Amino acid sequence: MAENNEEPMDALRNELTNLRDQVETLVKSLGESGSAVSSDLIAKLENELEHYRKMATDKMHQMYEAGSAGVESMGEHVRKHPLTCVAVAFGAGCVLSWLFRQAR
Repeated sequence: MAENNEEPMDALRNELTNLRDQVETLVKSLGESGSAVSSDLIAKLENELEHYRKMATDKMHQMYEAGSAGVESMGEHVRKHPLTCVAVAFGAGCVLSWLFRQAR
């Protein structure tokens, strides 16, 4: 009778050992495929980040060039009409002074 109990116990042990081995294999394969998926995702994110960095750099250069062009244009206008520019600056200063006094 003891032998009858030993056979099912040995079969159960073998099944559990096989199941454990299969689970270990599955976990390893999921880990490997998971790392492949995560590395693909990281590569895709890095490409997008590089794309947005380039876009930001291009926009920064465009803004810098537009600002430089505005400064050059203003400088040219001041050279052509110096007295008008001084009068406008004086008038703007008077208006701002009056506004600040009224705010008190």
